[in-house]
Amino acid sequence: MKLHDWQQIYPEATIHAHATDDTSFFSLPVETNFLWISKENLSASEQRLLTTLTKEQKPVISNSKHPWYSALFQGKQAPVTNGRYRIIQVTFQSLGTLSDSWSEEIKSLLPALVDCFFLTETSCILVEAYSEQVLSAEELEGVFLALDGDFDTYTRLFVGVFYPYDREFTRLLQEEKELFQTEITYNKQAKCFDLGQSVIRFFAEHAVSDSYMMRCLYTNWFEDDIVAIIIALWNNQGNISSTAKELFMHRNTVQYQIDKFQKRTLLNLKKMNHLFLCYLLIMTFE
Repeated sequence: MKLHDWQQIYPEATIHAHATDDTSFFSLPVETNFLWISKENLSASEQRLLTTLTKEQKPVISNSKHPWYSALFQGKQAPVTNGRYRIIQVTFQSLGTLSDSWSEEIKSLLPALVDCFFLTETSCILVEAYSEQVLSAEELEGVFLALDGDFDTYTRLFVGVFYPYDREFTRLLQEEKELFQTEITYNKQAKCFDLGQSVIRFFAEHAVSDSYMMRCLYTNWFEDDIVAIIIALWNNQGNISSTAKELFMHRNTVQYQIDKFQKRTLLNLKKMNHLFLCYLLIMTFE
């Protein structure tokens, strides 16, 4: 059953990024989330059924040995004191008993990976540190296509944004999980998603100003010089020459600032979705 189906049956249930230890709730893994269902108004037969389901769908491994698990699912401080990190969510159609081999292969392909663990048999979390060699979403899509061929599976992934080590990663993951869930619900064809692709559909229905993730991105990304360039780029439909003319800057200077911004954030301001995301953040929080 899909998350939407469970919510129709139990409209009072809440969606979370992690399981709960509260014995008054059932914590049911559904797709890339956990559905917390209160036992208060359940019949005896419903409780027996949900007890069986929660036992059957426990995580395939114990994640206590993974240093990032508590930061992502228990709201604790990240196990680092510097740097920036992103979360890559992966869902599998089927992997069977090859999870260990798959994990070893992905670690060899992504040398900046700091943690990798499975939540269920069909979902995995990767945590990657920022470096100048990290791959873009397009490059990661090629990596996972190759892995699918090697392991005879089908994966879909959401490539998160790099955040400073001192952010609340539990909250950030929850928002990125909601973005991922929205995309895989409405877009049945695409394999790889990122914030630039997903932001328009999701925030057409949600308030940008209420998002912890969006506020963090605004705080982390923008300096005075790039703010003016982004606003002018948006007003000129992404045309760099017109932007330079409006700002009384040399075209090469504008291009340099755009390239510098892309290197730091992995956002390409020549893509209208990425430009819109930046413009939206500036208009909301400036």
